[in-house]
Amino acid sequence: MIVWRETMSVGAPALDADHKKLVEVVNLVERGIEQDAWPQVAAVIDQLISFGQDHFTREEAIMASLKFPETEAHRKLHQELLAKLRLLREKFAAAGTDAERKTCAQVLGKIMQGWLMDHLLKHDMKYKSFIPAKPAIAAQPPESVTRTGIVHASDEEVAAGRKARLEARSKDVEYALPDNLAHLLKRMEYVIPELPPPAREFDSFEKFCVAAICRRVDKVLVFFQRHNPGLQLELPTFFLASPAFARKFHLAIEKFIFPTIWESRQVRVLSTSFDWASEDTDSFWEHVTRPLEQCLQQGWNMAWDDLRLIEVRKGTQRVLQVKDSTKALREVLKPDDPGDYDMPRIVNREIEVFKSLMDPANDWSELLERSWRICNDLYEQEKDPRVFQQRAREGAFRDGLLNAFNRFPPEWVDFIVLTCHRVFPRVTTSFLERFATNLGRSEAERESYIPFTIRYLNQVRERPDIQQREQQQEIEWQATMKELSDYLANRTPKD
Repeated sequence: MIVWRETMSVGAPALDADHKKLVEVVNLVERGIEQDAWPQVAAVIDQLISFGQDHFTREEAIMASLKFPETEAHRKLHQELLAKLRLLREKFAAAGTDAERKTCAQVLGKIMQGWLMDHLLKHDMKYKSFIPAKPAIAAQPPESVTRTGIVHASDEEVAAGRKARLEARSKDVEYALPDNLAHLLKRMEYVIPELPPPAREFDSFEKFCVAAICRRVDKVLVFFQRHNPGLQLELPTFFLASPAFARKFHLAIEKFIFPTIWESRQVRVLSTSFDWASEDTDSFWEHVTRPLEQCLQQGWNMAWDDLRLIEVRKGTQRVLQVKDSTKALREVLKPDDPGDYDMPRIVNREIEVFKSLMDPANDWSELLERSWRICNDLYEQEKDPRVFQQRAREGAFRDGLLNAFNRFPPEWVDFIVLTCHRVFPRVTTSFLERFATNLGRSEAERESYIPFTIRYLNQVRERPDIQQREQQQEIEWQATMKELSDYLANRTPKD
């Protein structure tokens, strides 16, 4: 087991908190090996990769902002470790016996222990001298690791972290500016919707199950519903971002999906294993065991797969045939008003998106929020004029966004990009066009990877006034920033 010592500190609270957490997760691998708890080891490997990606992105952004000369070499060390971890994860998943799993896990433990000690005490210490005595880096609240390997913070820790961020916000504006420029130093504000409290007191266990599944789905959907009311967006929003779609999706789950899940005897037996009448739609998941998670996932997947279009032969051609149930699904999810949200014609691509929205084994909301904070910070550091002390390199936000994709189901890539467009003022449709070039050399390649973003851009291309307006706003923004720069050239920060 690795024991954290202060000699491992790099002097940045956020990075020290990350390193302590990495030590904790690596120690969990050791405990899993000792107990032959292979499901736990598998979950911790996933957690190690997921959190490692978060930490490496954060650390690389900080090193870049500090102008640390070995940032690129450091980034390569991170990439090499992640490649090894992914390979070990594949080998562990392919292992056919406990002996093979143990060997794979022991190799992982040795690699991580050796890498952590060498990396922390050798490579990370190289940038320690670049960190100011009181760095303007927000530390993450301490967290603990659950049986599934997913990191959770306590209510008290979350409240303390929120309070610290609010206090930091009140100190963001450090320069006195004339009235026509003062707004440039105000922190960007946008709407982050929150779910209502979990529901309880249902008439039947069946209704309770439906509501609990919808609750798990809503934890993903509410993430995509964030938006910036100050932005002028003429086109209807994508369907996952609409509360109206979420309500209709509940109906679709109840009508088309849950009946298949309810056919499972294991699900029905759950009603006898705990006092469900006194539970709510969040605590429901605390009673779901690993076999039951798999059962729920299997029923969910089977029901969506049954709605897929099927390939049939007509003469010499093969065409996709739409089932009556899929036509009914289209009717349920169709917006009442075309302006409510953009809902493409539902084919297999959309069904795969719907299918990705529920994961009985993982609550994705915390990882989504952590990844969003990284993207938000990189956006501010690169593109927000308010931030002066930590300027990120050009392209840091784009790279952070690309890195975020690896942590989530591939069906969510589009919607993470489009959510940034709905929130960040300078993530314009022109940015989306440039960003798409990172995901394919041709339009067809890009569409295969980000079909909903390309669909949105095609709609924009039919409205040349949108990009004309954005170009004019960019010209005005650049002129205002020049005015701000000239003004600040002869001013000093307030004490």
